[in-house]
Amino acid sequence: MKILLYISSIIIIIFSGLYLYQENIAPEWRSHQLTYIDMLEEKSDPETIQASYSFPVKLRQIYLPEMNRVDRCVSCHVTMEDPRFEKEENPLMAHPGEYLEKHDPEKYGCTICHDGQGRAVNWKDAAADEPDVYWTTPILRKPFLEANCYHCHVDLLKETPYYSLGKQYFETGGCLGCHKRDGKGGYLGPELRGLGDASSYIKFPVKDFNQNTFTQLNYNRNLAYIFESVRFPGAQPEETLMFDFKFSDEDARAITVYIKSLTAYPDGTQRLSQKPVSALPFIKKGQETFHLYCTACHGKKGKGGVKNPNYAKDYIPKLNTLSEIMFLYKVEDRNAVISTLETFGDLLDADPKPDFRGFFKAIAKYMSVKSIILNGHIVEKKDSDGPTPINMPTWEKSLSDDEVFSVIAYLISLYDQ
Repeated sequence: MKILLYISSIIIIIFSGLYLYQENIAPEWRSHQLTYIDMLEEKSDPETIQASYSFPVKLRQIYLPEMNRVDRCVSCHVTMEDPRFEKEENPLMAHPGEYLEKHDPEKYGCTICHDGQGRAVNWKDAAADEPDVYWTTPILRKPFLEANCYHCHVDLLKETPYYSLGKQYFETGGCLGCHKRDGKGGYLGPELRGLGDASSYIKFPVKDFNQNTFTQLNYNRNLAYIFESVRFPGAQPEETLMFDFKFSDEDARAITVYIKSLTAYPDGTQRLSQKPVSALPFIKKGQETFHLYCTACHGKKGKGGVKNPNYAKDYIPKLNTLSEIMFLYKVEDRNAVISTLETFGDLLDADPKPDFRGFFKAIAKYMSVKSIILNGHIVEKKDSDGPTPINMPTWEKSLSDDEVFSVIAYLISLYDQ
């Protein structure tokens, strides 16, 4: 027993010694800084050579208390602001592009853009993107790095094409029909603000992602959860109500970038002001509102075609026939109702009322449509013992009156399209 104890003690001492040696005598950052000094000495510029002698080898960090972060990335990336090192390999490579001219590392740090573990002093823990490392904020790589630009920026940037494409898909695909963004939207799916921050173990406690997907996403579990949910609905979890939109890998990456951008705003970041945007025409506003909230279920331009499991009529209703439902067969009658909605809002408040024979029949149908939008509608089951179909949610708290009226006007305008 004593011999076993002695052997165990010796093993512990050896491993402790190796750890202390690695962390304090031969850490990665120390070797990188020594290499940097050697590279400076190889240069012919006398001033540069003199600088190499005065460069102290030490652990470096950027301390940003207002942002609640400490970034020690500069311990290895000591040349990131030196253009003479633009052709070297990481970590002794200057930061590409002109980003640091407007993003002072001493003001913003590194992890505000790149994620990763700023306090780590070795690459494996700093990157946290290997399968046996379980930090919840792995480093972001291209194209997912684009997501963090929108911690501060509001307007679209030419440097973020994946984000722009993902935002376009999101805002024309009716995603807010099921999901909320900043508390506004449907109730069938999770709130998307902050989804890119939370550990996948919290969102859905499963360890097994498709290995090919997991590898492509650099073992980033947060991204893998979002990507798989978009690209392969039903993978996480199987009973999801998420529709399969048949996105390609490239499109799914773009949407993943956009959803990842919807993080909680980090401490100390300031949102840049948005460029002035002119007010949308009434019909255009209705179209954009419909794209945001309704397209996923009712189809593009309200043409329907979306299957509703266990619904008595099989498919979610199409809405491009609203003009027929409201008996608005003549173009002048449709235009009169649209103009009244734009001028007065609620048709019941119109004064004077449009002068055509079928206006009061149109009013009756209009009130029914408006009620369904505001209060929702429970649909009939095909099999009373089967699963619950997708019901029309209530939009009274998510949509303003003007948005509701503009959507109705847009649907009326779709006649014959």
